[in-house]
Amino acid sequence: MVRPASQGEDVKSVLKALILLPLRLADAYSRAVARLWPSAAFAWTDLAYGITRDSRVTVRHSTAEGSLDMTFYTPNAMCRYRTDTFSTKEPETLEWIDRFGGDGAFYDIGANVGLYSVYYAKVHDGTVYAFEPSVLNLGLLAKNISINDLSDRVVIVPNPLTSENQVAPFHLSMLDEGGSMSTFGVETGHDGAALETQLAYGTTGMSLDFMVEQGLIPQPPTMIKIDVDGIEHLILRGAEKVLALPGLQTVLIEVNEDFQVLATEVADLLRAAGLALVERRRSDMFAGGAFENTYNQIWVRDSMTDDVGAAIA
Repeated sequence: MVRPASQGEDVKSVLKALILLPLRLADAYSRAVARLWPSAAFAWTDLAYGITRDSRVTVRHSTAEGSLDMTFYTPNAMCRYRTDTFSTKEPETLEWIDRFGGDGAFYDIGANVGLYSVYYAKVHDGTVYAFEPSVLNLGLLAKNISINDLSDRVVIVPNPLTSENQVAPFHLSMLDEGGSMSTFGVETGHDGAALETQLAYGTTGMSLDFMVEQGLIPQPPTMIKIDVDGIEHLILRGAEKVLALPGLQTVLIEVNEDFQVLATEVADLLRAAGLALVERRRSDMFAGGAFENTYNQIWVRDSMTDDVGAAIA
């Protein structure tokens, strides 16, 4: 037999519904805005959940040596998403840094707001070169480096990398700090399709070979990470000499395998440099979505495959 609700329980239910109503309305509105105007959805989330320009989050990540704390500014929902998913979005990248990092130079190409640059500098002794050309991300990258007391360990390189030195447009498809999906010198995105540009400005791009040869970057790399949403192959074209340096042990590169021209050229250039593909992974959180066939590929020097594992054909 079901006991009828008392008057007091009715009042509690009404009060609970009234308390939750604004949150439910905010969530429903946010979902509707996201469908109609995706770029505005993050702004609404900022307002609904009290994110401000000075918001910051301390991320605690478990390593083999124990827990590691890092602090990042989160002025919007995009940046908050990045910190909330630090340990789950790309676990393979963190494992790669743990395994191969040391006292050499780490090139973080496509550093965004510096999550992996900061992590590397926290767990290893080497110098980090954080390549990030977006004017919307540079300030936040510098602040994240500073708040973690790493200004003497992480060097920001604000020029885009490409196949040859040139002045060309840098295209942004998002106007949020912490945004991605930008490109230099071409108007296509991570999948090879036309990019929906929200902002473009001219800037000077250089090849990695030129930067290293001219001493603009004083240390050759031992590790390179590349995540630039669609021009990975162009960057590798301009880095053939650097890729062939014997001190370079490993490259982690994000590749959309549906963008076949890019995927094929990336593989050809890395193999020609004496590197072998030993792993390709992505988080399960991307299964079934637009990035389902985008993988982080891990390449190592041919001479290291006996220690690391067999190469993938």
